Amino acid sequence: MDTSRAHDQEDAHAAIEAACRQAATEGKRVAVVFGANWCPDCEAFKRALGHRLVAPIVDPNYVVVKVSVGNRDRNLDLMADYGMNVGSGIPSVAILEPDGSLVVAQRDVEFRNASALLSVAEISSFFQRWTPAGPAA
Repeated sequence: MDTSRAHDQEDAHAAIEAACRQAATEGKRVAVVFGANWCPDCEAFKRALGHRLVAPIVDPNYVVVKVSVGNRDRNLDLMADYGMNVGSGIPSVAILEPDGSLVVAQRDVEFRNASALLSVAEISSFFQRWTPAGPAA
């Protein structure tokens, strides 16, 4: 899956559906990361996903889809579907089962200070907590 760019508008719905199909095949969950390219915390979070303490948890257990909220005016329907609100802050993550059902959504914007206050260990711990149980299917 292309994780190098954030998906906009209808493209985000298709990207999440494709990620769910991939996750079902690979025995993973889907991590939908809402953010924006103007957001320093989102950029810090994106870098943290590749960190040596985070990537070994995320890569084998999640299909990551980055969804752009634009200037707080895109894909807000998706955030609402997961009980999330862009006004609370970004980045924000929703974890889905391969069937698209919600496992957990960040409603308290735990990662909104990723560039300044959030440690790699906290990001790693979040993903570790929601890692799918059992071997890959």
